[in-house]
Amino acid sequence: MESLLGIDWRWAWIEFNRLRNKPGDTDYWDDRSKDFKEHSGVSDYTDIFIRYLKLTPGQSVLDMGSGPGTIAIPLAKQGHPVIAADFSAGMRQMAQQRAEELGLAGFEVRALDWNEDWVAAGIQPKSVDVAIASRSTMVDDLGDALMKLDKTARHKVALTMVTEYSPRGFKALGSVQGACKSYLPDYIYGINILLQLGIYPQLRYIDTIHGNGGETENKLVRWAFISWTPQAERQGQ
Repeated sequence: MESLLGIDWRWAWIEFNRLRNKPGDTDYWDDRSKDFKEHSGVSDYTDIFIRYLKLTPGQSVLDMGSGPGTIAIPLAKQGHPVIAADFSAGMRQMAQQRAEELGLAGFEVRALDWNEDWVAAGIQPKSVDVAIASRSTMVDDLGDALMKLDKTARHKVALTMVTEYSPRGFKALGSVQGACKSYLPDYIYGINILLQLGIYPQLRYIDTIHGNGGETENKLVRWAFISWTPQAERQGQ
């Protein structure tokens, strides 16, 4: 059996990800944005995520894959300058509408895709205090995504990744043919990619319930909250 130390975790994610159900495209998420209107921003998940962030007053935030503003809106209400970035026009429109209804200052909505050149898109290195990605790392190249967050933040990076149940895979399915010899949840890839980049993240968990309690069976969804100090700050740059 191949040694875990010998695995290129970035490449392992790319190979594993090719065999899974693909995340929705912009049209899919534009349509899904209508479902988020009543519920976004109202959950224990949001409260715990923000508590774990431990932001200091006035710190600026890039929320990548911000959706309708589930995390971005509450942070802006606390007085943080926030860039809510998403590739879905529907999600951006909803976030902008909610921010305007609340009269939030310092709230900026941007079109941004994980796969594009962030600098060319106007997201400069070390341009915000904190970069976050809440449940939005369903990407082709996780290593590239993590490095983009790391380069953008001055003081902290934080994200959440699923640990077991996922819209794109179930632990109960066991191994995925051709992808790996046994099931590995998403966050294991994330942590090991970071370790191979020389980053030692902190790990905590957020437990939520998925399902409506009716015909849909309720499932415990445990999210891994992964945070770290960006390389530039650790190196004193």
